[in-house]
Amino acid sequence: METWVAAVILAALGLGVAQVVAAARMRARILALAARLHDTPATRDVEDRLPPVVADFARRAGAAPGAGLRVATFAQDGELRLKQGGRFAPTVAWQVVALGRAGFLWDARQSYGPVQTLRVIDALVGAEGVLEARLFGSLPVARLSGRDLTLGEAFRYLAELPWAPDAILGNPDLVWRVTGPDRVEVRLATQGGTARVTFTFDEAGDIVAMEAKDRPARDGKGGMVRLDWRARFGGYRRIGPRRLPEYGEVGYVWPGTGYEPYFRGRIRDYRVAH
Repeated sequence: METWVAAVILAALGLGVAQVVAAARMRARILALAARLHDTPATRDVEDRLPPVVADFARRAGAAPGAGLRVATFAQDGELRLKQGGRFAPTVAWQVVALGRAGFLWDARQSYGPVQTLRVIDALVGAEGVLEARLFGSLPVARLSGRDLTLGEAFRYLAELPWAPDAILGNPDLVWRVTGPDRVEVRLATQGGTARVTFTFDEAGDIVAMEAKDRPARDGKGGMVRLDWRARFGGYRRIGPRRLPEYGEVGYVWPGTGYEPYFRGRIRDYRVAH
């Protein structure tokens, strides 16, 4: 009996050590991805390529062309559900957004009391998409890559440009086109295809909605599908050095059931850096 108990204790200790090591490796990977974003090119002055409504939006936010900035960082407090019709769970996240070239890192965590139950990395770094999820910060439950994922992450980078006004004025890879009285499309070429989203502006010139067609997504069986995608923004105010929408919500349009959000949250602690 004593031998059996000792074996159980040793196995538990070994599992604990393995989880600690795996969690440390994931933290190191997150920091390495963030460092790569900090090394991306600085913003350039591309204001003359922009429709006036887009340039005015970015300038009103406090962005300036040719400022030589590399990244914006901010925190998020929100709710995330991992599948269609699932339950929302409180989620906190830290995000880094490249400003002179398309790229971002989203490090999200869900916890139950003091125990971290899920950690998710969603990123576009070096023109490649990354998606990883781990239970308790160590046990892998998903790791995706490839052309479809890269294209999907490019859609996300574009959709979140209201939170990166310096990229609007300073990323030369973005191509803008007016499509209606209050609508502007922006597109980005990737190795997986071209991502396109369309923003809707209100009468004050603020971006209040985003929509896109055929964004790659996972269905309930783990297969890849193309779905229409929507977001809305609100609560514009000054957060750190920029005037931004504090609130954001995003979701897919599912066949038969319509629009369903999967993330909604608010940003804080906004910063920009050279």
